[in-house]
Amino acid sequence: MDVCATHTPLALCALLASGALHAADAGGERNDEAPLEEVTVVGSHIAGGGAAEALSVATVGKDEIDSIGATNGNELFRSLPQFGDVAFTEKSSTNQGRNSNAPRGDVSSINLRNLGSVYTLLLINGRRTVQHPISSGAATSYNANAMPTFGLDRIDLLLDGGAAVYGSDAVAGVVNLVTPSNRADSGGVKLQYGSVQSGHREDASLEGFVGKDFADGRGNVSVQYEFAHRTAQLNSDQWFTATDGRRELDDGTFVLDPTATPFAQTFANTAWGAFQRYNNGVPVGPAYYINQQGQLVTGAVPTSLRPDARAEPGVTETPAIKRGNLFATARFDLTDNLEVFGELGYFKSKAEAKLSGEFVTLGGVDNYIHIRPDAYWVPEALRQGADAIRLTNYYVADYGLRRLDVDNDQSRALAGLRGSTDGGWRWESALLYSRAQTTDVQEGGIATAFSEAVNRTDASAYNPFNGGNPANPRIGDATPSDATSFIQPTTREGTSELALWDFKIDRPDAFAWYAGDIGVAAGVEYRYESRVDDRDENIDGTVQYVDWYTGKVAESNFFTHSASPDIEGSRNVKSVFAELAVPLVSPEHGIPLIKSFDAQLAGRYEDYSDAGDVAKPKLAVAWRMVDSLLLRGSLSGGFRAPGLELANSGTIWRFGGSADPVRCVALVRRGVFTNYNTCISNAVVRYQTNTATTYGDDVEPETTKQSSYGFVFEPEFLPEGAGRISLGVDVWKVEVENPIGTIGSGNELLYDAYLRVVEGTSNPLVVRAAPTASDIAQFEGSGLDPVGAFQYVETKYGNLQPLTVSGVDFSLSWRLPESAWGSFALLVNVSQLKEYKQQKSLEEQAIAAAISSGQLDIVAQGLGAANEVGLNGQKPEWRGSAALIWSYADWTVRLRDNYIGSVISGAYGDGRPYVVDATHRWALSVQKEFKQGLFEGSAVEVGSRNLFDEEPPLGATPASTGSNYLSSLHESFGRYLYLNVSKGW
Repeated sequence: MDVCATHTPLALCALLASGALHAADAGGERNDEAPLEEVTVVGSHIAGGGAAEALSVATVGKDEIDSIGATNGNELFRSLPQFGDVAFTEKSSTNQGRNSNAPRGDVSSINLRNLGSVYTLLLINGRRTVQHPISSGAATSYNANAMPTFGLDRIDLLLDGGAAVYGSDAVAGVVNLVTPSNRADSGGVKLQYGSVQSGHREDASLEGFVGKDFADGRGNVSVQYEFAHRTAQLNSDQWFTATDGRRELDDGTFVLDPTATPFAQTFANTAWGAFQRYNNGVPVGPAYYINQQGQLVTGAVPTSLRPDARAEPGVTETPAIKRGNLFATARFDLTDNLEVFGELGYFKSKAEAKLSGEFVTLGGVDNYIHIRPDAYWVPEALRQGADAIRLTNYYVADYGLRRLDVDNDQSRALAGLRGSTDGGWRWESALLYSRAQTTDVQEGGIATAFSEAVNRTDASAYNPFNGGNPANPRIGDATPSDATSFIQPTTREGTSELALWDFKIDRPDAFAWYAGDIGVAAGVEYRYESRVDDRDENIDGTVQYVDWYTGKVAESNFFTHSASPDIEGSRNVKSVFAELAVPLVSPEHGIPLIKSFDAQLAGRYEDYSDAGDVAKPKLAVAWRMVDSLLLRGSLSGGFRAPGLELANSGTIWRFGGSADPVRCVALVRRGVFTNYNTCISNAVVRYQTNTATTYGDDVEPETTKQSSYGFVFEPEFLPEGAGRISLGVDVWKVEVENPIGTIGSGNELLYDAYLRVVEGTSNPLVVRAAPTASDIAQFEGSGLDPVGAFQYVETKYGNLQPLTVSGVDFSLSWRLPESAWGSFALLVNVSQLKEYKQQKSLEEQAIAAAISSGQLDIVAQGLGAANEVGLNGQKPEWRGSAALIWSYADWTVRLRDNYIGSVISGAYGDGRPYVVDATHRWALSVQKEFKQGLFEGSAVEVGSRNLFDEEPPLGATPASTGSNYLSSLHESFGRYLYLNVSKGW
């Protein structure tokens, strides 16, 4: 089929053509004689017809993909302005650290429109794929790194609601990866090497393809493959990841300061220990620690002894990764009108990270390790008058770095039949099975084993009383003890499955009427989805820690981790859809300013086994005023069932520390602190607390509305020498009427403060102990009733107030014809996020109103924000890319800029917002092809990403690990140089 002979917009046509030409140059020319092969555009099941023009589709062609120079899906999708922040990444500053509750390893999320990864549907060659098996709370995603992004023909982005066509969860849109297929007898191989100019990261990969016709061209098998290895990027590679010791200057910039501790954890565990004698459950005398001279002294541990965990030599910022990826397609023509086809894909990766020392912290409130007075290494001063010594805030610095190994596997198998009838109907049916599995193995402290080791009565006991490293007190241990008995591996294994059967028919000319042919498509689909999250027995509550002294039970036996139960769930979804492509005005009618007017009408009914049934429509129209100008718009509805792991999670307990807002109100009123900001960061108001997150039976699936309108301008009147220009603008809006979420434990605490200060009541979801004498003294004279310490905070998933997200997409494609100077192409894509607005809950509205009126003297960022664009360090208003591609004879030069706008992340000490600057990240590559002679079919390419070696901008509020660049938006490595050598035949 000649794509450009249809009404396909020029920008799309040009990009599709560039991908086809690239494949031909590489020796992978398609077999266009295959009788059933067809070109489709994502967003419609009807091939051809003017209604396809109504779709807001952006296509990223081969040239543009090559200009990015990405080594995995994470880097590829980050570079496309239609995508938002990356919630799950391979970086330690986001989720590669000590928290096993998040996806880790070779993983990256996909977030179209910045609406959230749960609202993006990913397809491979027009059909779904399986989701990553491990999520974080309600945030699920496909793994971009597991997709066959190497050697892609193109990426089609449906920037419009796709519920009626592909399934009601395609709220933000659809990403369709189109892989090469049906290659004639040909092959190719490419060797790549790249490295960060100043750092440890190196990449080496081998990728290629092979295509083979058989049975006199009736059949074909095409295979593409990749084997890649990446070395780890270390914290020490960049100054802003190399240490917790940084100090903020008055102008908001940061400087290195080894004595600074602004990024240390509030509960600062140290290798120098904190020891308190107890007798009959009552503390005796002062607390002790070991000083730099190795002496047991009384008092609080100085902040100068707090560990600089990021500075431990060898700690990784991104893991070392080994990856293999295979994707194959096949077809065989049984008859002239019947074809069997299939796909087979397999992805496997191994990621190895190195973590810093272990924190001896038990999940839950008031859970501690106690040491017997007769344990071998207990100093004599601690034995006296004690029946136990409580160990708190201890850091195991003597084990060295701990391993984190994550294996990811993902497979895909598809078999199908397609055919056509004598009456002109085309039909297709396929069976698909896809499975993903993640095995996350982290070394960490086992509480029962640590208690046994520290309480031995011979010299084999673990010694926590020998301090750290006097010469460098924040790093390491100069007199290490053997910690191998209690630093042990724990395993989390997640599995997700997708099984799908579908049958669909279509005909572009099913009916004829006054304006032309009416296209029809219809089909049915059945899919099965399952999710299993199997936690280690030391974390899922099977093996618990029981303290020998207090008898208190900690449900988790793994340090720094709350108990997390195993989760298992499945569902099936039955669907039926129908679609019409209806011409309403044709060129033959001769109506001024309406050359053609076409409509797409679609509807889909889905029945979820666990979430009810729903029917959602879509209407899209395309009005071609003249040859050069197309107007288009659409309205559609969507529906998203809650994720399986969320709906089957029960109650999840999480342990942490929280400041008490109402206590600060009292202390400020009494004059103990000058203002709320000064108080809320002080340890005197911070308490250990559990958070219980529950999923209620009354949670309803989310319902959504999507709309878009815009134009495509392709001036046909320009002279041929001016080239081909396409300018597109689309305004879009997504409304999630009842998003699923929680207001969060922090806002529950703020609501408790509001009720106590303004209403004289309290929040029943904040459960406290009875006030002690110390608590009563803190509140005396404040006018407020005293409160006790937190026991736990309950937060519930429910349907929140509506969320509205809107924006504008701009695209420009300008391709000059071949001349003596070669050929030029300029490709520009810009996305503006105009609105990210969620109506606040009734509780949050009450808090904000009380703060605004002066009834509640606290500071709470974002409660009154009408529009969150630019806030939270995740939602820049502007993102864009521009690629200039010049081809001359055997040479191709690609220059690309990726732009990410500024955001607000945190605040200065005086409350002023901290603006994180916008960034430009340039890439340049030069390629030489050899089309004759000894090296015929070969090519050499050299390139650089982050050409000008720009550092990412830093935010004022750091992650708990101390690295305060915004890793969900920005890359942390400097200038990256690479070399590609390829050969095609």
